[in-house]
Amino acid sequence: MPNESNHPIEAKLIDLAALRQKSVLFAALSDGEAWELIGLSRQENASARQDIYQVGQIGDSLHIVLEGRVKVSLLSEEGKEAILSILGAGEVFGEMSLFDGDPRSATVTTMEPCRFLVLRRQTFLPFLEKRPQVMLELIAEMSRRLRATNTLVGNLSFLNLSARLARILLNLVQQYGKMSPKGIVIGLKLSQEELGHLVGVSRESVNRQLRLWVESGLIEYTQGTLIVLNSDALFREALAS
Repeated sequence: MPNESNHPIEAKLIDLAALRQKSVLFAALSDGEAWELIGLSRQENASARQDIYQVGQIGDSLHIVLEGRVKVSLLSEEGKEAILSILGAGEVFGEMSLFDGDPRSATVTTMEPCRFLVLRRQTFLPFLEKRPQVMLELIAEMSRRLRATNTLVGNLSFLNLSARLARILLNLVQQYGKMSPKGIVIGLKLSQEELGHLVGVSRESVNRQLRLWVESGLIEYTQGTLIVLNSDALFREALAS
């Protein structure tokens, strides 16, 4: 389990300006409200590949990512993993169980060492009740995430492998892309197995498609680092059916 501190977060550990740029929750708060919320929070640190929540667990907390990245996933009855989303700094998870009190609907696992702010129901809900606009922002974020999941499920059902994988890569470019002399570097290392879990196919199928794109000069892929060399061609692949 994550290591939880026994004291509220110290202000010096939080870069509020950076958090506000990335977090829907903190962007909706004044400085005073933000520091009040931080004062109600606890800090958790977790190592890489550590489960924060498991599907079916009872939950009464919400996590905000301060550092690192996590994946949200489900396992099929056959034990195959499907990655629903990858969340980074400023993003929130666990809000559904915090609001409705139902068990966790997915498993959340760290992809690298992470640091979180943790808000418990008994302190966070009274804070929200006084600030309905903040609650609306959180609900809107939950709706956006649900729409993205619905789009993912639709893609898995109706698009061919190359289109599905291209859309996943373009989404990763939007979230983590950085320009380099070669092209757009996706600043998130993913194994072929993890890409397969995102797309809903086997590692071998992803490997074949990546090799085709490497050979055609569309991408470069080395030890988990992927560089998009021809974004126009990748867009064309994403639009193919």
